[in-house]
Amino acid sequence: MITSSSENRGNRMNQSKEQHRLRNRIILALIILALIGCFGFLRWNAGVHFYKDEGTTGNTSTNLLNGGLFAKSGDTIYFANPYDQNSLYSMDTSLKHVKKVYNDYTSYINAAGDYIFYTRRNDKKGADSKALFSFSTTGLYRINTNGQGLKQLYNDPSQSLNLLGNHIYYQRYDQKEGLQLFRIGIDGKKDTMLLKEGAAPVIANNIIYYTGVDSDHNIHKLSVSGGSPSVVYEGNFTGLSYVNGSLYCMDMDNDYTLCRLDLSTQEMTHLTQVRIATYNVSSDGATVYYQVDNGKDNGLYVLDTKSGVQTELRSGNYNYYHIIDNYLFFEEFDGSAAYVMNLSNEQIEDFHPKKGK
Repeated sequence: MITSSSENRGNRMNQSKEQHRLRNRIILALIILALIGCFGFLRWNAGVHFYKDEGTTGNTSTNLLNGGLFAKSGDTIYFANPYDQNSLYSMDTSLKHVKKVYNDYTSYINAAGDYIFYTRRNDKKGADSKALFSFSTTGLYRINTNGQGLKQLYNDPSQSLNLLGNHIYYQRYDQKEGLQLFRIGIDGKKDTMLLKEGAAPVIANNIIYYTGVDSDHNIHKLSVSGGSPSVVYEGNFTGLSYVNGSLYCMDMDNDYTLCRLDLSTQEMTHLTQVRIATYNVSSDGATVYYQVDNGKDNGLYVLDTKSGVQTELRSGNYNYYHIIDNYLFFEEFDGSAAYVMNLSNEQIEDFHPKKGK
């Protein structure tokens, strides 16, 4: 049967109308999705509680040097539980009332006010972990202290984050550019590069101190607002921190001995004569806890910085030294056990918080 030209035109018109309707449906659906996205974005940003004090910080530089696995805000200690794949937990300052906050593999914890900031490394979680099925296995995150309201601020590997006021200063990894130093708002806005090299930031008095990575290992400083860096002290240093007006670091030219640079006098003092692997310093700078790593006297030691007296507290190989109030937390180097020491009497006990759901 031969179809007339008028019938062909009718069919084409009907097809055209159907295509037009389909196109309109697709456009409408895209508009709805865009509106939903905008609403969600506005609701997220409208709900951010900014800090009134631009000097607000989330952890000490010495704790962050050790991975930022413990931080304190108010009367609560937030920590990465070594017995639950470093999931984020909380407890009170008497080390009781342990609760699971979130299931992420957590490090570089900064806590202040309503929020906890941390880096996620769920790529390190075991294969049976539900966290492996999260939207992104790495990144920089903000979460409410009650474990609700998780927000991703950056989605690729990040580390060495420092909270100062309403900004986070952090090492950001990009597959093309590598590791660089960035600053981002706590609302996830204005992610700005400060340094092309991946320096670990140590922040004090609105100044970023860091040891060079690419061209040298001098101690440098940079304004928190950016600009050109300058050299503070020439040498071959790593493991930088700030405590009570001084910078602490390890001198690689002298077999990783511990040094202290008084910023007011520019005087550099060698505090130990042995190789160390890590350290932490009391808030007044009077006491240093450190891991000797010379192969024969390995252990946890304490140094009285005024008298110069050094004492071995426990032989062995330990890591991740964190000071919170009157406690020193640390782990076996192989991660097989964790401990807590009361700084008043130097009594060491097992630290084994229960796993939460």
